Amino acid sequence: MKKSLLALAAMGAFIGAAQAQSSVTVYGIYDGGFSSSNLKESLGAAKTNTQSSGYTGGESATSRIGFRGLEDLGGGLSANFNLEVGIAAGTGTLGVTTQTAGGTQGSDANSVRTSIVGLSSKTLGSLAVGRQLTGMHGILAGDVFGGANVAGDITYHGTASTAAGAGQTATGRINSVTTRSSNMLTYTSPTFMGASLRLDHGNTESTAANTPGIQFAVTGGYLTYSYGPITAKVGQVKAKSNEALAVGTAFAASQTTVNGANVMYKDKGLIVQYTVGNNKTENLSSTTTSLASAVKANKIGASYQVTPQIMPFVQYGKGNTEGTRVVGLGSTVTDDVGYQLGAEYALSKRTSLYGVYGVSQRELKSNSANKTEYTDYALGVRHTF
Repeated sequence: MKKSLLALAAMGAFIGAAQAQSSVTVYGIYDGGFSSSNLKESLGAAKTNTQSSGYTGGESATSRIGFRGLEDLGGGLSANFNLEVGIAAGTGTLGVTTQTAGGTQGSDANSVRTSIVGLSSKTLGSLAVGRQLTGMHGILAGDVFGGANVAGDITYHGTASTAAGAGQTATGRINSVTTRSSNMLTYTSPTFMGASLRLDHGNTESTAANTPGIQFAVTGGYLTYSYGPITAKVGQVKAKSNEALAVGTAFAASQTTVNGANVMYKDKGLIVQYTVGNNKTENLSSTTTSLASAVKANKIGASYQVTPQIMPFVQYGKGNTEGTRVVGLGSTVTDDVGYQLGAEYALSKRTSLYGVYGVSQRELKSNSANKTEYTDYALGVRHTF
């Protein structure tokens, strides 16, 4: 009997230890509330005004649910996974669309936001493979109301203008096609003397000129350095993609190069951050290269934790955008301005109220009568779990 009890006790201890070495966490964000937008476009004397509003939510953050797991393999080595899908707040549905081009690799149109498995070593760094955010996302989204879906964040929010009148349909979102990528391998180094390195590489692109199918490749490198209250980040990512090609069709693709950097001061409830970025998208064929669009922008943002509950924030940025040139219609370069003003009120560690007002403006350099102004405001509640 004593032997049986000892065996059961030993087995229980073993099972408890095994369970302690492996864990799975369910997490998520649900962001609901009211938002209203107003798009004013002027093309010379022709003016349009488009308004929309509703309780769609998702202004402060994209709603999501995810599962992440970690298993301790011993010797400083661990295995991990992360599965995350996006949810349309207001309906609760998954935002699934057919992925037809490299461009959608960088958006949340596909409901699968993250799908990775990886290994991590305390001394060698970590590897993760699958669908995930690129390192550029954190640089350009920033840390002041970062990753929000409200107009006015000039390095993160996208505003496409049809008012420039000369083929100008370029999105103002610098990181538009490189927000995340499927089929990507990421290496993140350990932090050494305040510095860490991240490398991204994904390649589903065939080198054959007449290969049918969607092809997408992404390569990026990023450096982060922290010293006391100051953190600096810099990086570059390149994405190359083409639509599905029929056999016998000459190769044609687009290549987007994105550069970004920011420096942040964070101490005693105060965050001040300056961000700069640019991208250039080129149309590629087997014989020629031509400009599709180019975007440059910089912004400064600040937030301050006035009390444990109240945190106001503000952002302001300027830049310019150039779209495809159309013969006989002149320059397509625009002057762009964006700003945001808002505040968050913490009801608890996991639940916050927020209010934000943002404006994105675009004006054609060669003809100031051609303008676009996108105004956005939102009130909502964000709950994390």
